[in-house]
Amino acid sequence: MDKVNMSVAILPMAEQMGWDSADEGVIQSSIFWGYAATQIIGGFLATRYGGKRVLLFAVTLWSCATMLAPLAANVSTQVFIASRVLVGIGEGLAPAAGLRMVATWVPESERSRAVSTLGSGKTTGSIAGLLLAPVVIGGFGWQAMFYSFGFLGLLWAWIWLVKGKDREGSATVENDEPIPWLSILSTPQLWGVVVAHFCHDWGGYALLTWTPTYLNQALGYNLEGSSEITVIPSVCAVAVAAGSGILADNLHGNGMDLTSVRKLFQSVGFFIPCLMLGLLATTGNVEPGSLMPIVLLTFGIASGACSYAGLYSSHADLSAKYSALVNAISTTFGALAGVCSNAYAGYMLKATGSWSQAIFLPSIALYVVGWAVYTLLYDATPVDWDAQDEK
Repeated sequence: MDKVNMSVAILPMAEQMGWDSADEGVIQSSIFWGYAATQIIGGFLATRYGGKRVLLFAVTLWSCATMLAPLAANVSTQVFIASRVLVGIGEGLAPAAGLRMVATWVPESERSRAVSTLGSGKTTGSIAGLLLAPVVIGGFGWQAMFYSFGFLGLLWAWIWLVKGKDREGSATVENDEPIPWLSILSTPQLWGVVVAHFCHDWGGYALLTWTPTYLNQALGYNLEGSSEITVIPSVCAVAVAAGSGILADNLHGNGMDLTSVRKLFQSVGFFIPCLMLGLLATTGNVEPGSLMPIVLLTFGIASGACSYAGLYSSHADLSAKYSALVNAISTTFGALAGVCSNAYAGYMLKATGSWSQAIFLPSIALYVVGWAVYTLLYDATPVDWDAQDEK
């Protein structure tokens, strides 16, 4: 919710503050600066201390930072950007901790479904944010959106404090036990996942943050209409993520090797979005209210959710013990893709006014690169990095 709320609030805020497309690109990307900076830290902390405490601190931090956003915006744009960076710092601590919980609690035979369920929860949060944000903004102003979303985060943190727990006896790294960084970073399979993650998230984050603006500026929908339509591909993505996780586990359970399962679903998660964005790029100028771009966006965004049974499940395949670090390294590059794609989109929209050059064509190119590298390098066979380091 905290990533997608800005994609809605940016419309009235830009009008009030006088921001242009380049300013919006910097502001939209600022959350990813902090998000990228703390991925490794989050992975290290989750590996040392487990996921519960890291998640609790992360959610509390980003929720408080969200509630400070209106005050920051009243000071200056730069201070508001700093508040968004702080939200990103909190959010950056969370993915590795969450994946750590999955890797230690869930067996391999159910892992695709577990990761897909996490992905569905993330997308469901986006849906809730897209539906609630325009209602709150319309009724109480954009400031109220930040206050209410921050409060919901703090409420979740309290529930997690009471109910959340790490699995007893799960493998953790003791304070005096060295982490085999060289062995981890020299593993080709890891870099297959990292490159695929960067390439997938370039398009994914650009579409997440710019779709409401595209619907508003290119297709003529108002604030509430843009948010409601953006929900459609997100709802479909939840269904695709859940279905792909179940199907992936069934295929693996019926004898397909795990590497082939991962590559199959990641191929779908790259190529259908490529096709849909390619068709969008060739449509040229579209009439306001046109249905075809919405259909193409829906299929493109929803099919990308197959990646939850592909690269996103790959983080836990290589090592349960070091899954948090694997996820952290990979997600750092995914967050950097969010920084670059949003800043680039804002700059290109200001310079050319072309949505194809800003979002669709760069995403297609990177999807192809990501598919090729992942297919070439990834192998789901678990790696014993401790043994390699000893040798």
